[in-house]
Amino acid sequence: MVNTRHMTTKTVRIDVTGLQFGRLRQEVFCNQGLSEGQRRKAVRRVLTLPANGSRVDLYCDGKFVGAV
Repeated sequence: MVNTRHMTTKTVRIDVTGLQFGRLRQEVFCNQGLSEGQRRKAVRRVLTLPANGSRVDLYCDGKFVGAV
C-alpha cells in the first residue's frame, strides 16, 4: 500500500531590513542562473531559513520582494 498523503507546510513570511534586501537582491535575485537549491543556500548566508524546506516569502517595508 502506498501512502499518498503529503506533508502540508505553511509559507513562512520573513521581514527583512533594507540592508538585508540589498544583499539579497545583489547576491540572489539578480542572479537568474541559480537553481532553487543554490538560491536557498545563498539566502541562508543572509537569513535563517526554516530547516523543513518551507516556502519563504520575503518582505521589505511591508512590500513583497521575493520568495525562496
